[in-house]
Amino acid sequence: IYKYGKLINYFTLGTFETVFSDATREFYFLELNKRLQVEHPVTELIFRIDLVKLQIRLAAGEHLPFTQEELNKRARGAAIEFRINAEDPINNFSGSSGFITYYREPTGPGVRMDSGVTEGSWVPPFYDSLVSKLIVYGEDRQYAIQTAMRALDDYKIGGVKTTIPLYKLIMRDPDFQ
Repeated sequence: IYKYGKLINYFTLGTFETVFSDATREFYFLELNKRLQVEHPVTELIFRIDLVKLQIRLAAGEHLPFTQEELNKRARGAAIEFRINAEDPINNFSGSSGFITYYREPTGPGVRMDSGVTEGSWVPPFYDSLVSKLIVYGEDRQYAIQTAMRALDDYKIGGVKTTIPLYKLIMRDPDFQ
């Protein structure tokens, strides 16, 4: 992907979206998003880098402080991100607006929460149903899955239905594991 950025003289942060072909064993370009994606914490955890800070520095005219090869050497572990939405997965993912009557975020090693809600927050029916992002990290995929299962069990939200029960099922599914 790095070579494509060089081809178009693109030297800041962004997301190159691709698909991978099992038949050809190659990546195929779909689009370039010239902004951080909602999933950027996964990259931050695996590469141990603050992408928001880096993006601001690049916008201010600084140069990337590393090469792609140097960055690749920093990759460690596995991370999984969960978009905790106020939706009812059992009812065709219909929106679930209302007041959050109880709220307890998971904590502990390998758990990162990006949220802006608290007990008493109003989840309106008019906008994106995202309540928070739960991101877990582990030294390998299996450890990240174990961390996810613990964090999802510890995450408690009352007053609105969420996607948490669906994620619990997925994490415990042998095919996913």
